[in-house]
Amino acid sequence: MTGKNNEEDRALAHLRQGLQDQRSYLSGYEQPSEARAFETLRALDDLFFRDLMEPRRVVEENERRFRSLSTWGVNQALRRIVPRRLTSGDFREFPSTTTIQAQADDFIFNCAALELGERYEGWLREGILSGEVRCHPKPDGEGTLEVLVLRPALSSYSDEEIGLSGLNWSSRRITINDGRRECQLEQRHRRMSRDLGERVELVDGWRVSCSTTPEIDSYFMDWARLYLRRIHFQELIAPDDMIGGRPFSRYLEVLTALSARSQKHIAYAAILRARHPHTHIRNLLTSQIGREAFVSALAEFLDADTKEIEAILKSMILSAENLDAHTSGSATAWAPIVQASAGTLLLPNYGLDINPFLFLMADLRVRHERDWFRIANDREGRWIEEIYRLFDGPRWQTHGRNLKLRSNGRVETDIDFAIFDRKTNELALFQMKWQHPTGFDNRARRSAGKNFIEESNRWIETVNSWLDRFGAAELRKRLGFDDLGTPDVRLFVLGRYHAHYAGFDGHDARAVWSDWAHFQRVRSHAPRRSLSQLASDLQSVVNQSRSGKKGESLILPVGNLAIVFNPLSVPDQ
Repeated sequence: MTGKNNEEDRALAHLRQGLQDQRSYLSGYEQPSEARAFETLRALDDLFFRDLMEPRRVVEENERRFRSLSTWGVNQALRRIVPRRLTSGDFREFPSTTTIQAQADDFIFNCAALELGERYEGWLREGILSGEVRCHPKPDGEGTLEVLVLRPALSSYSDEEIGLSGLNWSSRRITINDGRRECQLEQRHRRMSRDLGERVELVDGWRVSCSTTPEIDSYFMDWARLYLRRIHFQELIAPDDMIGGRPFSRYLEVLTALSARSQKHIAYAAILRARHPHTHIRNLLTSQIGREAFVSALAEFLDADTKEIEAILKSMILSAENLDAHTSGSATAWAPIVQASAGTLLLPNYGLDINPFLFLMADLRVRHERDWFRIANDREGRWIEEIYRLFDGPRWQTHGRNLKLRSNGRVETDIDFAIFDRKTNELALFQMKWQHPTGFDNRARRSAGKNFIEESNRWIETVNSWLDRFGAAELRKRLGFDDLGTPDVRLFVLGRYHAHYAGFDGHDARAVWSDWAHFQRVRSHAPRRSLSQLASDLQSVVNQSRSGKKGESLILPVGNLAIVFNPLSVPDQ
């Protein structure tokens, strides 16, 4: 054990030195300015949109890996180049050239290496990974290269993929259900394609100039509504919830308009890319606009008050004001807009395309903390209504009024939701946890995982202890369900987005643990199954999802250290 501990300590020390060297290298890039921010956003749009804009492009394996790794560099890059003090003055447009593109690519890749290295440092420290330092001759034969080999050390490694697979199923279901509406939109697009082509042109060989019509704007608004429906986590706040003095539906209207503008710009960029194949997409995708003109035009488009639009946009703009809140962690800042000077807004597309709700929710949580926690306390009622709809019919009895289990006048725990199957005399008891999305943020994962597992295990133990003392028949009576004799009891622990976290293996096996999407999937696919069959099916699908985890497998430099993560094979020293 001592030898193993020494090897882990050595691995951790080498990784920390590599991180220190990596930060030192990146310090040379820390020269925040509007121009640097603009070029960095251009490079990010390139990373996330190149395959869409150039679907037939042949990509070499080394380039594919480089680009894939670089997508992890968003936060580290933005926190280094977005100015903390906004200057006035007109925006100076400039074309993206080969030289500055290479500089931006190097910057973002090294930001990604630091981001991933910091994540692995946390996992190594927590024991999620094991590490081994090896020395190999350099390819040029001059000296040796230190290589840190990292492997998963816990079965829970990358367990967040289980919840993500459920969320992806939910998104696919929405997409399938919206299939007819999407076909109708595609037909509208074909009918207006000639008009779109006539309204966009390339100026000076690199700048996009375009115009629009009410019909075009209406089309892209309809498409934005459809597209945003399938993006995760938006249900954290209900449309009629009040936050920041206005219903959340007002934020959704503004976000939809921003998404529509982005979709329209991407469509124009695609037309120009086909018309001028030698024009680099970095000159076509990312755009900029005067702040006052943008706010006024958006307010007019939405028939809204300018001051209200300004207030709402604060939660959709990455700026000096909220830069730390959005980039200090490792959850990617999917910013719809970036402000790098007093008079201009930079308009990237990647954030609106991937998940603008994560940025919006994170900002509202900080900006309107009291409203946020009031809404959080009330949202379980919406979840209860969703479960009710899954068990509608004479076979089922349900109880969603939060029954408190007492002993000697003292509350021991509570039951969030209960279901009774009249056909089989089975009783299901639910513990429900609606967590905030953690993404890939290490600190958020540790906090969410620790709280979720410990609290849920405590609930399972307390409920079983209460049942041992008072019996299932007494619990059925307190729930007000039909008396069909002593029921068989099943315990379920539901996490809204995740029930499994990397680094947390200790799930009490006396309950079935699942995220909400997997629960919906199993229930909707087999609505006639009993509660015991539901438990078995759910356990099976979660286990199947766990066995299908891919994890990461990669090689990257961190400072002067080469990291081989989750290797398929490692050469001898």
